[in-house]
Amino acid sequence: MKANESIEARVDRLHTGGVIDMHFDLPMDLYEKRAQSNVLAKEFLLEFEAGGMGVIGAAIYIEDKYLPERGAQVALDQISRLYTEAEQSKRCVVCRSFQEVQRALDSKKIGFLITMEGIEPLGGDLDLLRAFYEAGVREIGLTHARTNAAGHGGIFAASGSSPEGLTPFGRDVVRECERLGVIVDLAHINPAGFKEIVDLTTKPLIVSHTNSRKFYDVERNINDEQIKMIGQRRGVIGINAVLVSPKQEQSTLDCYVDHIEHVANLIGIDCVGIGFDFFEFIYRQWPEEKKKWLAEKLTTPHFIPDLTNHAHAKNLTYKLIERGFSDADIEKILRGNWLRILKELL
Repeated sequence: MKANESIEARVDRLHTGGVIDMHFDLPMDLYEKRAQSNVLAKEFLLEFEAGGMGVIGAAIYIEDKYLPERGAQVALDQISRLYTEAEQSKRCVVCRSFQEVQRALDSKKIGFLITMEGIEPLGGDLDLLRAFYEAGVREIGLTHARTNAAGHGGIFAASGSSPEGLTPFGRDVVRECERLGVIVDLAHINPAGFKEIVDLTTKPLIVSHTNSRKFYDVERNINDEQIKMIGQRRGVIGINAVLVSPKQEQSTLDCYVDHIEHVANLIGIDCVGIGFDFFEFIYRQWPEEKKKWLAEKLTTPHFIPDLTNHAHAKNLTYKLIERGFSDADIEKILRGNWLRILKELL
C-alpha cells in the first residue's frame, strides 16, 4: 500500500490491470435475446466497466429443452451471438490466445474467453471438438450436473453422485483437449470423474467456478483432497459466488473470502482465483415454475447481496483489504493467477 493512499484509491489501483472472472453464463442469455441488438452494451457493459473487468470466461451452456437434437446448433448460435455483440459494443473482444488476452488488457478492452460447460454440443462426435476449437472455444468442462456422453456431474448433495468415472468418449475428449490446447475444467464433474481427469492429464488443471465442501458440503463443490490435487499440478481454483453456504443468511462476502482463505491455506495463494458464476440476472428472468424446478432438481441458489453482478467486484477487493490480504496477493486473486494459466496453456 502506498503512503497516504485512500482505500478507494487502493481498490481502483488494484483493478487497473483488469479483473479476470473465469465463468459467466453470458452466451445463453445473448442467444435467448437474439432478436434484440446491442444486448451486451445495453445490459452488461456498464456493470463490466464499474467492476473493472478485464477478461470474462463466457460459458456455452445448453438447456435441457434443446437436447439432444439441437445441442451443436444452439452452441454455435451462442458463439455467433457473442462475436456479433462484442463487435457491436466496440469495447469487447473475443480472445483465442494468451497474446490476444494480453492485448485486450493492454488496450483496456474487455476480453471474452469462450468456454463450454458440458460437452452436450459435441454429442458423441470427437471431430466436433476441433470444430468448436476453430470457432474459439478454449476451455471445456465435461459435464454440468447431468450425465452426458463424457461422464457424470457432481450432484447438489453430500453423496449420491455416480460412482463411475469417465466414459471412453470422455477420456478421448480429455486427451484431445490437451492435444489441441483446450484447457480442461474440472468444475461440476463427479468425484470419480475428477480423479480420472487428474490421472489422464499432465498439464496444470483448473476448476473455473466452485467452492470448498468445508463450508458447503455438496458433491458439486470440491473437498480438501481435490483442492490439493489441483495445487499439486500448479492449477487454479476459481471461487464461486453462488454456493458459498447452504443457508441464505450465511451467504456473505465474508463467507466468500473464507473460501479463498481456505484454498490459499491448503495449496497457496498462487492457486486461487475468481469464477463468480453470476447467475442472479438469469434467475430473476425465470417464471416461478422454473425456479421451483431448479430447487427440486438441483438446489436453491443463495446470492450474496453485495456480490451479485460484475459491478460489485470492487466490494470483494474492499473485503480482501479488510481481511488483511496484501496488494500482491489481491492482484494474484484478481488476475495474476489466471494469467499464468492462460499464458502456459493457450
